Amino acid sequence: MGLAPYPWLERPAEVLSKMLGKLPGGVLIYGPRGCGVFELASRFAAAVVCQHPADGAPCGICEECKLIFSGNHPDLRYVLSETEAALHPEPWNGKFGEIPKGKSLSKQILIEQVRGIGEYLSVTAHRAGHRAVVIYPADSMSGDQSSALLKTLEEPPEGAVLILVADDINSILPTIRSRCQLVRCTPPTREQGIAYLKSQKVRNPEGELTRLSGRPLLIHEADPNLTLDKKDEAKYLEMLALGSALSSVQVLSAFQKDMPVGPVVSVMQRWYWDLMAVLSGAEPRYFPEHAEAYKRQAQGTDFQKLVPFNQTLMQANRSKDHPLSKRLVLQDLFITWAEKLGFQLLKSF
Repeated sequence: MGLAPYPWLERPAEVLSKMLGKLPGGVLIYGPRGCGVFELASRFAAAVVCQHPADGAPCGICEECKLIFSGNHPDLRYVLSETEAALHPEPWNGKFGEIPKGKSLSKQILIEQVRGIGEYLSVTAHRAGHRAVVIYPADSMSGDQSSALLKTLEEPPEGAVLILVADDINSILPTIRSRCQLVRCTPPTREQGIAYLKSQKVRNPEGELTRLSGRPLLIHEADPNLTLDKKDEAKYLEMLALGSALSSVQVLSAFQKDMPVGPVVSVMQRWYWDLMAVLSGAEPRYFPEHAEAYKRQAQGTDFQKLVPFNQTLMQANRSKDHPLSKRLVLQDLFITWAEKLGFQLLKSF
C-alpha cells in the first residue's frame, strides 16, 4: 500500500517518500482535519526510523518497526495536545480513542512540551538510525511555543526531523513555515469518501459524508467540538432555511449558552456554498433536500453582496478557540447572514 494510509493521500505520500533519501530538518504536513493528515504523518515518522523502508513505507518487520508499533521506540516521539493524545493513544495503530466525558482537555501544545523537544534532541540518538518528532496540532501553538520551536528548527540535530502536523497552515507563523518542507493534503473526492464510509459499515454513507463536510475520518471522532449530532444540525438548517422569517428571538433562544463554534460554522459554510451554487445556476451539493429554500433565497439576492461573508465564516472558524463568548459569536453570525440576504434582525443583546 506504500506510505499513503488512504487512496486520496497518494500524492503527498509520494512527496514524503522522496524525502527519505535526504531528510530535511523540518516537514509541515497540513490539510483539513478528518482527511488522514495525522495518519500520514505517523506513517512517515515510522518510515524515517525504520531500518528498511519499502516503497517509502515502514517495513513492519525490522527491530525498529517492532519497537515503533509497540510504542517503545526511544527515537520516535509524539508531542500532542491533551485532546489529541486522548484521540490518538500510543502506540498509534490506526484506532481512535475517546474524549473522556466531563473532563476538560487542553487543545494546545504547552510551552513545557516544546521545550522538552529541544532537550530530547540534545541527547545522542539511542539507536543507530534517524530520529523523528511528530507535533500535532502545530497550529495550536501560541507565540511563545512557536518561538521555542523555532530555535530547534533553525539548527536541527543531524539525522533528526521535526514533523509538524496542522489543520490550518495560516495559523502557523511564517518563520516556522519557511524552515519546513511543506506538504499539502486535500480531502477525498466524494466517491472516495463514500467508499471509505461504506468500508466502515456506516449507514447512509452519502448523507454522513455530507454531514462530515467531506471529511470521512471524522466519523471516528466522537468529539462535540468537531461535529454536530443530527438533531442539532437539523435545527440550524431550519434556521438557515427560514431566511426572511428568521427572528432575533429565534437566534437568541437557539444560542443561550456557549457551545463549540466550529461545527456550526461548518454547517453555515456548506449552506453558503449551496446558495452560491444555486445563484450560479448549479444544483446544491451539500443539502439538496433544501433546494426550494435555496431558490427562495436566491430570488433578489445580490451574488456580490454575499461573497465577503465567506471571509467572515473563515475568520470565525480560525477564532473558534478564542476566549470570546461563543454564544455571542454564533448569534452575530446568524444575524449577519440574515442581513446579507437583505433582512434586518433586531440586535437585542
